[in-house]
Parts: sequence; structure tokens; C-alpha cells
Amino acid sequence: MAGGKLDVLKIAAIAWAVGFCANCIASSTVTADDYARKGLESATHFPGLASLCNISAPPRDMFKLGEKRQERPKRAESGSKPERKGKGRRQIPPQKVFDNLYYVGAGNVASWAIDTGESIVLVDALNNDEQAQQYIIDGLSALGLGDKPISHLIISHGHGDHYGGFELIKSTYNPRIVMSNVEWDYLENDKFASYRWGKKPSRDVAVADGEKLNVNGTELTLYVTPGHTPGTLTVVFPVVDGNEEHRAVLWGGTGLNYGPDVSRIQSYTDSAMTMKRLVKEQNIDVFLSNHPGRAGTREKLEALSNRESNEKHAFVQGQDVVVEAFELLENCTRAQWMRIEEKQHDQRN
Repeated sequence: MAGGKLDVLKIAAIAWAVGFCANCIASSTVTADDYARKGLESATHFPGLASLCNISAPPRDMFKLGEKRQERPKRAESGSKPERKGKGRRQIPPQKVFDNLYYVGAGNVASWAIDTGESIVLVDALNNDEQAQQYIIDGLSALGLGDKPISHLIISHGHGDHYGGFELIKSTYNPRIVMSNVEWDYLENDKFASYRWGKKPSRDVAVADGEKLNVNGTELTLYVTPGHTPGTLTVVFPVVDGNEEHRAVLWGGTGLNYGPDVSRIQSYTDSAMTMKRLVKEQNIDVFLSNHPGRAGTREKLEALSNRESNEKHAFVQGQDVVVEAFELLENCTRAQWMRIEEKQHDQRN
């Protein structure tokens, strides 16, 4: 319950930061504040997405922050990484989520294992080989899936917290590495790096928007949803809970981390609108994220572990709720680029 109160306070703080004026609704001009407020109306089920609605400051530029990080002295090659106090509480144990879906990620970044019967399709490889061993390989073993091969590794986007452990996964299972064609190009030319991340993968399978991947009869549809990165992949696939089949969307990337780039944020808005339409057309009723905090993954896993036999599945929220997630992403990213344009207009005048 304490976590729920914190989420409410977080949303309230963001709403205050947005600075809504009393007569915004009466105004004939729809403003960035209006869209931010509209986005926050959808944050009840997804408080982890609410930070996108904070337009009190421009989006951060991760590349510039990365340049500062790279100035830090490197750690000694021979020594192991020091253990950070308090990290244990952030860990999430490996867990079966649906009959064909397993969580094998860390506490702050996810890896999802889709069981297709004869093999596993893995989505994302965490930060580095150490995490890949601890959470993915050891996690699959703990779940009784240690002997099942990984046939495909889908990398949602070209940030190292999602590809960094690929080298160990590749050497252990030899899967095909899948990214969008746009993202392969982005990754090959991207200079941002972190000492926490493993090596970049080399180009392998490049997919286009809407391309289907059929693995042992399980069909995954891969959508290119630019915004977080230019070629972010969002995956839609079936999940099974006993005799019930549902449809899940694994949103490929959430944050705005490249500064006040209007055209790029507009592409994010377009992607959210497209996915909202597809949710309605395909009756998608499960929303997943590659960062647990964005979609309340930890809380849902805890609820699932205590589920009664006749209780609703914690991850099955219904089509209307999944639509709300994309309405939040659509409205709050629209608010972001509108606020940038408003400030640019004010500066010119």
C-alpha cells in the first residue's frame, strides 16, 4: 500500500509541475499543458509512465550526459565490480508469468522469455554478461528451462542495457540476433557507451515494420515504433493462461533522452497513436515494458505469486486499460514537443 501512496504522490507532483492554469479549458487554443493533463488522466494504471507528462523542463540529452560519464576513470580490469549496497532489494526473482512467458530480468531492466515449445525467444539481454548469467541463464535454469535452446534474441533497441549481455547469450545458445533495420544502422553509428554495458552485437537479422516472426507455431509481430530510438521494436504476441489466450504488447522503449528534438518526439507521438489503433484492432489486453518500473511489473508479479485459483490474472488488464497506456504516451509526448515549440515561439517574439 505504501508503494501505491508514493505513486499517487508522484503523479500529483508531476501535475503540479506542469502548472495547469485555471482557465486552460476555457481557452480556444489547446496548449501543451492541456495535453499533459490529458495524459495524466491515464496514469492511474501506469504511474511509471507519468514522468513523460512533466513538461516543466526540456527532455534530457543522454548523449551529452554520456560524454560526461565517459570522463570518469575506468575501473581496474582485474578487479570485480564492487557490490552496491541496497541492490538486492531491487532484484526480481525469475518467475513464470503466463504458460508461455517468463520474467528473467533484473530489478530495473527486463528480459522476457517466450516459450515456443521447442525453443525460447528472448527479448533483451540486460546490461552485460554478468547480468545475463545471473538473471537470464541462471533464471531459466531455476524455472526448469535450462536445457531449452534460445533460438532468437530480439533486441528492442540499441541501448546497452538491452543488448549488453548478448555476447554470453550468443556464445551459449547461438541464437539469431534480431533488430529493426533502422536500429542496426543507428547502433553501428551510435557513439554513446557506458562502462556498465557489454559489447555491441554485429548486424544479423534486420526486420521491417509489421514483419512476422513464426517460431515453432508461435507468431510474433514486430512493429518499428520510432521515438525512444529511431528504430525501436515493439513486439506483439499471444500469451496463454490455462485455457485462456490473450494478446500482449511489449512496448520497446519509453523515455525521452535525446534533448528537445521536436521531429523525433513527434515520431514518438505517431508511434503511440499507431499502437493505440492496433490495440483496438487486435484486442490486445496485456501491456508489458522492458523496464519493470514503467508498467508496474514488480507489483504484478507479486500479485501473481499470491493469486487465488479463481482470481483474475494481474497482467491481464483489458483492452481499454492498454489503450490508456498509449493515450498517455501519445498525449504526453505531444505535450513535450508542443512545449518546445511554444518556448521557441516565445523566444522569437
